[in-house]
Amino acid sequence: MGEGGAATAVAEAQYSLVKTSVWWDIENCQVPKGCDPHAIAQNISSALVRMNYCGPVSISAYGDTTGITASVQHALSSTGISLNHVPAGNPFSLSIQPPNFSCLPISFTFFP
Repeated sequence: MGEGGAATAVAEAQYSLVKTSVWWDIENCQVPKGCDPHAIAQNISSALVRMNYCGPVSISAYGDTTGITASVQHALSSTGISLNHVPAGNPFSLSIQPPNFSCLPISFTFFP
């Protein structure tokens, strides 16, 4: 069991070294208050490694970035997270999914 009693998935050997792309809906799943935004990319990468996903990781955040402070945007960008502005009110903008993708649920516990 993982943190909080949730079952932890482990990558099959054939997938352990492939590139993982994380698509983050930053508008509806914001940086938690009290969380150091500099730590998010490392937390995601560490969680993936614990699940045996050890290949390269790219993290892209999508959403209306006008509501994210400049300091948080800078912190996220400085750790390699790609910020992609999606104007608010566009109901189709976040519905596009890449081919051959899979959703990997990862939960984090952030301590302020």
